[in-house]
Amino acid sequence: MKKIGILGLGHMGMAIAKGAVKAMDPNDLAAYDSSSKKCEEASSLGITIASSPADLSASAHILLIAVRPQDIDTALSELSSCPPQCILTIVAGIPIARFIRAFGELPAMRAMPNTPLQLSEGAAALCRNELCSDEDFELAMNLFSSMGVAREIPESQMCNIITVNGSTPAYFYYLVECLLNDAVARGLEESTARELLVQTMIGSGKLLQASPDKPLSSFVDEVCSKGGTTIEAISLLKAKGFEQLIQEADTACINRAEELGNEHK
Repeated sequence: MKKIGILGLGHMGMAIAKGAVKAMDPNDLAAYDSSSKKCEEASSLGITIASSPADLSASAHILLIAVRPQDIDTALSELSSCPPQCILTIVAGIPIARFIRAFGELPAMRAMPNTPLQLSEGAAALCRNELCSDEDFELAMNLFSSMGVAREIPESQMCNIITVNGSTPAYFYYLVECLLNDAVARGLEESTARELLVQTMIGSGKLLQASPDKPLSSFVDEVCSKGGTTIEAISLLKAKGFEQLIQEADTACINRAEELGNEHK
């Protein structure tokens, strides 16, 4: 019996697999994906490959469900012949109640991780139902903590948390992309500008991490010297409603998560 079986080796499932082999004995891990290429990649990490979703469920104590929301109904159908003992779902927008309806009452956990966990720099939010044991939840928390930061939240906040750590890597990547495109358009060499931008993002994050109690506005003020250059940029972003735009983007993201949950009740 494996400790964890990973169903689905897409971007997030594979990221978890790559992080997990660094934190756990690969012999404690199994996986399945319909893509033979993905299975070969996971096998190269030392992970046992199951022959089917049902086989994976039968061989793992905790089934980590990492399929796309659009594929959840198919996945649940494939598992009907061998319901899992305990589930850990990372499927965006799909509540624990959906799995209870499919399998009956069982221990269940829900997580919202992000892809940087494959570099041990991830951030994950987790919740559980009342049937989940402390031991199983501790295993899940330790797994994600070993790949970055993990925090417990109420399930009622799982859709909202997507805009805190789930989708936000894409926000950051898009910001860097926009800054890079502008730098290249102004004549800067692309590889040099990209390297400087990426290191600036890393360094800024480390400064934030080093002073968790310091107001975020203070970090902004330290770069925005009165009468200087940066304050002109920040003033324009504020005047153009940058914060409101972020709020609208977050709302669109959360609304889609809730729609996915409603579509697959």
